[in-house]
Amino acid sequence: MWRWRKIVYSVLLIIFVLDVVLALIIRSSFFSQKFQIIFFNIGQGDAILVQQGKNQVLIDGGRSEKKLLEKLGKYVPFWDREIEVIEATHPDSDHITGLIGALKNYKVDYILKTRNQSQTKTFQAFQQAIKEEVRNGGKILEASQGLKIKFPQGGEAKIIYPFNPLQNNSFNKNENSIVTQILYKKNSFLLMGDLPSQQERELIKHHLSLQSQVLKIGHHGSRSSSCNEFLTYVHPQVAIISVGKNSYGHPHKEVLKRLVQHQIKFWRTDKVGDIEYLCNKDECHLVLSQEK
Repeated sequence: MWRWRKIVYSVLLIIFVLDVVLALIIRSSFFSQKFQIIFFNIGQGDAILVQQGKNQVLIDGGRSEKKLLEKLGKYVPFWDREIEVIEATHPDSDHITGLIGALKNYKVDYILKTRNQSQTKTFQAFQQAIKEEVRNGGKILEASQGLKIKFPQGGEAKIIYPFNPLQNNSFNKNENSIVTQILYKKNSFLLMGDLPSQQERELIKHHLSLQSQVLKIGHHGSRSSSCNEFLTYVHPQVAIISVGKNSYGHPHKEVLKRLVQHQIKFWRTDKVGDIEYLCNKDECHLVLSQEK
């Protein structure tokens, strides 16, 4: 008799635990419809997650598969094993290495990239991971100006640059870096990849609507990006510098001086950890993890 009671109690306990887990999943899903832009503290590299509910756009992945997967595990619900869009701004290893891990561990619906190429083993591994995903139903999108990714509850990611699809033999990596503008209600985030100043000036010449409250500055604060004309044109309130320990001198003191001169407040991932903007209704609020 006692054994039967023990079995019944065990079954009831299991049902209770499952009910609690299900309730937590439903609650988390309910509260996760807010629009988020998260600049990962990924070391020397870029990795940005744009998320609304179960819909994600992952822009770049840093130079470590392990670090990126840890970040995705932190911010993406554990039951969500699908990333709707992965964007590779250009084929440098500090932008695409982590994406290889994402392609291996998540179902990816679309891979957004250009024909920008590299001769590195990392780029070859990235290409192979893309081929595997395509075999499993993933699709490749060619990035050029005008392409838009819309989120179901409002908000969009819009490709600003390159102006036209690249040729197959393109090896000008930084110069062809994808520029993406994230729009949510009245809020705008401009993500520059590693684009140099010469191409920044090209964007200005095209009289594009680039004014944004938040600017992810190009090339981790390299001296070759974020020229004075561009900072004046975009007129951001805040600049994000995605950077880690490096031997390149990033962010360069001249860039930091320009930001101060333009009265642009800046945050560095190596100093404050993950940098998150949480958008609710019409407002986007800055959240700092302080996790270095």
